[in-house]
Amino acid sequence: MAKETIFPESRDVAFRDLILKSPGCEKIPTCMQCGICAGSCPVSHEMDYTPRQLVRMIQLGLKQEVLNSNTIWICTSCFSCSVRCPRGIRPTELMEALKPIAIAEGIKNKNSKFDQVFSDVVRKNGKASEFLLISKYGLSEPGVIKQAPFGLSLIFKGKLPLASYRMEDTRELNAIFKLEKTAEEEAYKESKTKEPIQKQKDEGEEGVSK
Repeated sequence: MAKETIFPESRDVAFRDLILKSPGCEKIPTCMQCGICAGSCPVSHEMDYTPRQLVRMIQLGLKQEVLNSNTIWICTSCFSCSVRCPRGIRPTELMEALKPIAIAEGIKNKNSKFDQVFSDVVRKNGKASEFLLISKYGLSEPGVIKQAPFGLSLIFKGKLPLASYRMEDTRELNAIFKLEKTAEEEAYKESKTKEPIQKQKDEGEEGVSK
């Protein structure tokens, strides 16, 4: 397949350097594009870019392409790619590092909605609730009417309790969420204070093979 030419002005080296500081992402420059991560991923067929391609895009500093990709939201965090990578790169943690940056940038993605709803439910109740997830997320999805009989059967058989469990004291949990948010905001501000694009001497560079 043909490769897209990447021009210097489209590369955001500050973004790349920010990602390389994230836990599990330090070894991204050593990626040899063997494709083991892509071959190990059970949901790569749903992604617009495989983990291998996304890592290469990080190396090139293709910020907008990376943050607008659905790959970071499709990832199920099964860690198959991380376990098998011969270079010790952890694509699963890369996905987690990219999510808050995409949200901070205001990038909308239909695949990010579930993550946000899930986090809100856990933050308010202390644990996940299948019923609340369905009511806040599932009911807005197309085709939900067809799934209604199955959902009702789960309720009648006691597999989907209507009463959601709530922790008596969620202060410690909310403190964790607050610390995480603060760290994400500081990392985002740091990325904004750096020179956004470093000019390269070359006129262009081969990019990501499809």
